[in-house]
Amino acid sequence: MKILHVTSDYKPGGIQKAFEAYLAALSPLPQFKNFYFIPGGPQLKYHKYHAQHINMSWTQKSLLRRADFLPVQKLRNHKFKIGLVHNGFICAGINRYCDNIIGICHNDKPEQFKDADHLICLTPNAAKKALDFGRREYSIHLLPHYFEPKRKFQGKIKQNDALTIGAAGRFVEKKGFKTFIKAAAEIRYVYPEIKFLLAGDGPLSRQLRSYSESKGNPVKFIGWVDIDDFAPSIDIFCLPSLDEPYGYVLAEMMHYGVAIVSSRTNGPLWICKDESNALFFQPSNSSELANCLKTFISDTKMRIQYQQNAIQTINDKRFSKHAFSEHLLTIISKITENGKMF
Repeated sequence: MKILHVTSDYKPGGIQKAFEAYLAALSPLPQFKNFYFIPGGPQLKYHKYHAQHINMSWTQKSLLRRADFLPVQKLRNHKFKIGLVHNGFICAGINRYCDNIIGICHNDKPEQFKDADHLICLTPNAAKKALDFGRREYSIHLLPHYFEPKRKFQGKIKQNDALTIGAAGRFVEKKGFKTFIKAAAEIRYVYPEIKFLLAGDGPLSRQLRSYSESKGNPVKFIGWVDIDDFAPSIDIFCLPSLDEPYGYVLAEMMHYGVAIVSSRTNGPLWICKDESNALFFQPSNSSELANCLKTFISDTKMRIQYQQNAIQTINDKRFSKHAFSEHLLTIISKITENGKMF
């Protein structure tokens, strides 16, 4: 069975990780022949997946986005049973080359995948949104990403004399980093010894640095870092996103026993299960975020308990690669047996 993996977004983040996760799950299986294309050229690290790269020009990739009625030369001689698509606007462009388009909705916006035959959602709330949008129930599939750490956790929870609080991600509006900076300024006014680190970069880099300067520089910007180096260096991780459909970075942090404070959004609520595993605040509410942080700062025993809870939660079998692969195979089997059903 030929499967095409497609993404037009290859910036560091959740889509990149998910794209690799689907390749890693399907490429070892002999019944599938995997093909893929991405924004740039072939990536050397993909060679381990035994997947064939379809090398397209920038012009041909642009046709898929902007002129889906035009044929794409590199795909003309291909016919795929399944197209796994990580960006909704590409679905129409590759529809003619795939018997079944499965959209993987990373942003809780099912309307962007209107041209997909089926939709994979990451959380139950996202699946409900898709149903409310008008998508038929049989075409909605719940499949959260799996988490497979690159390094084994040694079991020692980090404890600093001075606590370190971190956040990480692309510097874009929806990540809510101004809320994090504002809360950091409030905390450091009372606890000047607390360190705040912000990892990442992006379009809002200059704006966020300027905003931090206006608040007295409470946050240290450290650029893109390896999460497996960053996580062991902090005690508390803050995810201030205005909207977070999943939040893969939470799994990475929880693996290292970092206490979690997150905005009350779909992904974190599902990953962390309940408020015994993380403290939550309303998106954009810096005062509420600061209060959550103060709770962990002032109550060491509670913070340590949440760090231990984080490790236990992320080791749940629902995050395993085996569970993910089995569920994905079930979805593919069901779809290919029944066809598009439209």
